[in-house]
Amino acid sequence: MKQKLVAFFILAAYSLMGQTTKPGYLGISPFHFFRNTFVATFETGIGQDKTLLFAPGVILKDNQNESISGFTGEVQFRYYLIHPSFEGMDTDLGGARWQPYVAPYYQFSSISKEFPGYYYDPLGGFSKEYTTSRDITAHAGGVLVGCRALLTKNLFIDLTVGGGFRLSEVKDTYSIVLTEPIPVYNDFDIFDYEYKGIAPKVAFTVGIRLY
Repeated sequence: MKQKLVAFFILAAYSLMGQTTKPGYLGISPFHFFRNTFVATFETGIGQDKTLLFAPGVILKDNQNESISGFTGEVQFRYYLIHPSFEGMDTDLGGARWQPYVAPYYQFSSISKEFPGYYYDPLGGFSKEYTTSRDITAHAGGVLVGCRALLTKNLFIDLTVGGGFRLSEVKDTYSIVLTEPIPVYNDFDIFDYEYKGIAPKVAFTVGIRLY
């Protein structure tokens, strides 16, 4: 499933890039680095005021407390309210060109986590160390509003805010056979990969114009 989604994002972006004469934009999301995630964005025009944005990402973290790896993919359908032209723009004077937009989005995430735990065996009267392997599959969607600022003809920044729903499925397996089930406390907040519910979404992107 994960490999098929990666292939879909790559093929869709490549196909659209070859068919459109509208500007294409490539960016990265620097704030995702603080969540051990690398996210790249590719946006291409599909109409006069419409674009598709693809945002694949890779999650990777490994330390003594936990190990996390996974893939996330997002697609946005953007409708721009303003398309400023660069014809006659005096770059010596500076000043951004603003492009506000609205965008419904869909995001898929597939994440694997491993973390240690301790279990008291009532039959043996001693504690056992074990490893929990957790597979998380999540679907999210909602609506965003944002604005792309064209700093120069080939450099932009993009700020997006909004929110929507997040549905997640969590499956745990253990490295040992347990004589009694381990209680699971589903006390996840909006920053946890396991979270299910309504959540805000904020993104900041910086990048370049490709063509």
